[in-house]
Amino acid sequence: MQKYKEIFDSLNQQINEYIIKSIPQKEPKQLYEPYKYIISSGGKRIRPVLTMLCCGACNSNPQEALDAAIAIEILHNFTLVHDDIMDNSPIRRGNQTIHNKWDEATAILTGDIMLGYAYKSLHNYHYHKRNNDIHNIFTNALIEVCEGQALDMNYNSRKEMTIYDYLVMIKKKTAVILEACGTIGAIIANADDLKINALKEYTSNLGIGFQIQDDILDLYAQRSELGKKIGQDIIEGKKTYLIIKAKLLAKDKDDIDLIELFFNNNGLGEEYIPKMQEIIQKSGALEESKQEALNYFNKASKSLNVLENNLYTETLEWLINWLSYRNY
Repeated sequence: MQKYKEIFDSLNQQINEYIIKSIPQKEPKQLYEPYKYIISSGGKRIRPVLTMLCCGACNSNPQEALDAAIAIEILHNFTLVHDDIMDNSPIRRGNQTIHNKWDEATAILTGDIMLGYAYKSLHNYHYHKRNNDIHNIFTNALIEVCEGQALDMNYNSRKEMTIYDYLVMIKKKTAVILEACGTIGAIIANADDLKINALKEYTSNLGIGFQIQDDILDLYAQRSELGKKIGQDIIEGKKTYLIIKAKLLAKDKDDIDLIELFFNNNGLGEEYIPKMQEIIQKSGALEESKQEALNYFNKASKSLNVLENNLYTETLEWLINWLSYRNY
């Protein structure tokens, strides 16, 4: 298992070094300082590493996918900057969000310039015979992640929401960027359609499982590990898998009434977080949510069966197990 972590960490280090080196040293400072602030603030870098691993899993050199990996990581951070404004989130990765540290106008412009640099990095594949496919997949991911965020905002004001609604939303908001990692990595490696589709399935299921697990960690992780306030989804009125399941499973009248209050008020105050944690656990929604995340991770694992076994395919399998037991 250690060798797979070493591969992940090695690719992660390459990405960090490359992305820091690529930060523009330009004027105006009020634009590029926030860019540097968010892009160098860390994060798990799962998406760019995944892009390189998927390229390697198709028997190509992962380095060939480095520019695409950087483009996807910049795109991901762009979405975080704008999401934090819309959600009025004060903390990201243990640091102040850009709109909090500077202001909303600066955060909007920072996100915009990041999107430009993401496409600039992707332009390095102008020589590739499937350059148009690479750009189309990337652009579609951008469009769908914006659609997912719009759905998320719309759902915040809805009094009713189903598991199906939730899955449609996270497929767009979270899984589609991971899908882009898998498909672009495989295309850069000149893989055939069977391998491309296998890695698309792998990354899509990984993304859905990852998001359900993220919802769980939002409510049950340690703040020091998570890097943001615990229970932010409760405060913001996010209808997560946990909440929807708890509404279906809760039996006690007081518990049902509090969940109804959450839906009707589009969120609850911070003082209600411990009680909501208790209700979700007592109703069985916590365990069902954990099992559903595991179901998607298992689907991701099965998708790898059509790939040839090599060190990078094995690392993709290891990544599922690593994410399954993460605590931040």
